Parts: sequence; structure tokens; C-alpha cells
Amino acid sequence: MKRFGIILLTAFFLVPISLSAQSIVYSVPKPEEDRDINFEILGKMNGNYVIYKNIRWKHVIAVYDNDMRILQSNRMKFVPDKTFNIDFIAYPDYFYVIYQYQKNKTVYCMGAKMSSNGTEMEEPVLLDTTKLPILADNKIYSTVYSFDKQKILIYKMIRKNQMLTIATKLFDNKLNMIDSSRMLTKFDERREIYDDLLVDNDGRIVFARELKDYNRGSIEGLELISRKPGDINFKTITINLWEKNIDEAVLKIDNLNKHIILNTFYYTQKPENIKGIFTAVIDAVKFDTIKSAFNDLPDSIRGRLNSGGLYRSAFDNLMIRETIVKKDGGFLLTTEDYYLQSRGNPNNLWPRSNYLYNYPYSSTYDYYLSNPTYGYYRPMSSYNNWQGTRYYYQGILVLSFDKNLKPEWNTIIPKDQSDDGNDNFLSFSTMNVGAEIHFLYNEENRNRQITSNQGMFPGGQVKRYPTLKSREAGYEFMPRHAKQVGYREIIIPCIYQSKIAFAKVNFPE
Repeated sequence: MKRFGIILLTAFFLVPISLSAQSIVYSVPKPEEDRDINFEILGKMNGNYVIYKNIRWKHVIAVYDNDMRILQSNRMKFVPDKTFNIDFIAYPDYFYVIYQYQKNKTVYCMGAKMSSNGTEMEEPVLLDTTKLPILADNKIYSTVYSFDKQKILIYKMIRKNQMLTIATKLFDNKLNMIDSSRMLTKFDERREIYDDLLVDNDGRIVFARELKDYNRGSIEGLELISRKPGDINFKTITINLWEKNIDEAVLKIDNLNKHIILNTFYYTQKPENIKGIFTAVIDAVKFDTIKSAFNDLPDSIRGRLNSGGLYRSAFDNLMIRETIVKKDGGFLLTTEDYYLQSRGNPNNLWPRSNYLYNYPYSSTYDYYLSNPTYGYYRPMSSYNNWQGTRYYYQGILVLSFDKNLKPEWNTIIPKDQSDDGNDNFLSFSTMNVGAEIHFLYNEENRNRQITSNQGMFPGGQVKRYPTLKSREAGYEFMPRHAKQVGYREIIIPCIYQSKIAFAKVNFPE
């Protein structure tokens, strides 16, 4: 009888593991596609998978089938060899390439429509040009788009003689220009920070202007600037910080409720340690503040975060990675404990720049609504490879707030990651399947890499799933550069014998 009970118990534990097993297929790495190439995973189009590759001077669109066998590898011959910036906007059966290059003293910003098999559908069109003075930075154009991808914003910020010019051009999904604007203002680079521009589904532009304290460098003033298509001038509102200092402001557009959600960490004492989260919700139409709140991070979290063991400064290395909007107007805030150290300098550096992460696939039926971003991989030899630098990516802290900005729950997903001179295998990515968000990240286990998968449910409960397993050996995953391409489907880039490959992972229901 005992033997029968043991057999039943064993079967009970084996069943969910077999049901939860993932299927993984790999692309065949090519000899010329070593780890020094640039790439971006564009997504799934017409049943195939499209990936951009920059191999030395060549710009290539690779198309893979369901088994990650390459179907097409087309060079974008219209893109000049000296193109120094390239962006993509992907749709279900085509995509746009927005690229810029310099010829003589002029920078050209161009747009081209491409089919899902990587061929040119229309002649490239000129979007904008700028003449540059000698020795000026030529990387001046940025591209963003609305959640529904019906509005595309091309903008540039030019600083000259203590003046800042912000020029924008708004296009529809056929690259027809529907609006343009220009803002000229005085600029003090020692005190002012202008954040990246965002655009909502109605074409409204919004961005933040932060004012630094001259002595301490922390932010003591905050403004939001906005403009809707057709307006003559930009509108500015001041966000009341109630004499507190803040970190970098992170904006999220809530298109469903026509809100702008602003989140940042705040300080209240000297020496300045992070005390909590400041949130403001702005009506995007009327452009005024609806509500704001300072929420202290509970002390119960401090001891659970692995950040050098210093209780008072446990929150100081937290970085806001993503704001995930709920349908009812509440939101999740995903943060990560991140810092780096330089050889010979034990003090932590604060590189408060948000990397692009590949955040969840969205569905109209999801409990969570979020806008995917597109991760761009740059080679280890030139991107994050600082000599004598050690990177630390520690625990993930997820905070839930209701529509009234009141904290609901918090969850910590513990991890302990570090590496010298390269962080492409560190940090995490997420996969949104509606009522559950999966967190994928690498861990070391007996000197070998394993990729963990933890699912988080709407109430903050966390379920640990089996690690990503494959019959193939020798592949090192880079989850932070992954891209969700379907409801339970994700493509994870990896290194195999110093070559770049791509793993398509399917997660069962």
C-alpha cells in the first residue's frame, strides 16, 4: 500500500512538469553572424518571423519559418552603408524602416515600407533633413509611435548657444505627414533635463522637463509639456512635488482612459535615500493633474532586496523598468535592483538611463494592458563593454496600485546576477499572457547557465515554472533582448560557439 502511495505521489508531481514543458527550436547560426553584429527582432508577420541584422556595413532582413529555418535573407540595398541609426515599426504583414544618414553637412531622415518577406514595397521617402555645423553630433532624429501604431512621430532636439530647439513631424500609418511643430526655448544644460517624447493614439505629444538642484544634482522641479495636433503652441503644467526631491520621471500613456501616468522615486532626507514612489495622473485631453500621491515603500521590503546588505539604502539602486496599465486605470510598476562598480572604485555609479526592454504582448482581453517595445542588440565589443566594470542585476520588485493610487500589493522575484564588462546575459524580459506575466532571466547553477521562468498572477502570487530546457547543448540565452511574438511564443537570441542564433520558445497553455 505504501508503494502504491509513493507511485501516486510521484505521478502527481510529474504531471504538471510534463504539461508545462516548453518546446524550443533554434535557427542555424551563420559563420559571419558573430556576436559583433547588431540585430533587432521585428516580430511575427504572415506566419513567419522577421529579424533585422546589421553585419558590418550590410543591412539585412532575415525571414524564418515556424521551425526557424531561414526562408529569405534580403539585403536592404537602398540603405546607405554609412547609415548610423535605424528604427522599425512592425505591422501584421509589413513594416517601416526609418533610417538616417549623413551626406556632406546634411543629415537625411528617410522612411521605407517593407513587405513581410523583407522586400521593398515602395520607394523610400524623405521625411526630414537637417544641416549640421562642423563637429556637431549627427544622431539627432528619434522615432516613436502610438500604441495602435496609427501615429508615427519623428522628432529632433538641437542644443546650440544655450538654446534648445524641439522640432516634430507627425505621420499617419502610411507615412503621410499630418502635423508638425517647433519649440524654441532657453536651455541650461547644468540644470535642465528634457526627456524623450511620447505620442498617444490621438497624436498628442507629451514629455517631461526636469530641473536639477545645482548643488546636489537631484531633481527639485518637474514640468510636463504637451501639444495636440493643430495647436499653435505647446502647453506646460507644473507638477507639485511638495518640496521633495525626485529621481528620473517615467511617463506611461494610458490610451484607454486618456491619462498620462507619471512615476518616479522620491527622497525626503539627507543623505538622500529613496523613500518611496511618487505618482501623478494627468488628464491627457484637458492636460491638468487629476491626482497625485507619495507612497512610502514598506520597510518589510528592505531586508528582502539583495543590494549590498545596507538597510537604509536598500531602495537606492532600484530602476523603473516598465509601467503596465490595467484596464480600470490602476497599474503595475516593475522595478529592478541595478548598479555597477568600476575597478578600483567601490562606490556605486548611477547610470539612470532606461534600457529598452521587450515588454509584454497585449490583447484586448488581457487583464493587463501594455505596449511592447523593441529591444535593439548592439555587440558586446562596443555597447556595454566598459573595461573594469562589473554589472549587478539583482531582485525584481513589482508594485501594484489601484486607480486611486493606493498600494495593493508588492512582490519580489529574487535573483542574483553579475558579470564583468558585459551585461547582455543579465537582467530579464517578460511575457504577458493576459492574466499572468512571466519573468524570464538567467541564473547560474553549478557553473552553467539556466533560464528561469516565474509567473506572476493579478494578486501578486508567484509560481515557479520549470526552467527552459532543450535537447541542444551549448546555447547561452540572452533573455533581456527577447521579443514576444505571440500569445505564448517568444524569440530569445542566444550565443552558440561565438555565433548569434535565435531560439523560438513555445509555452503550453
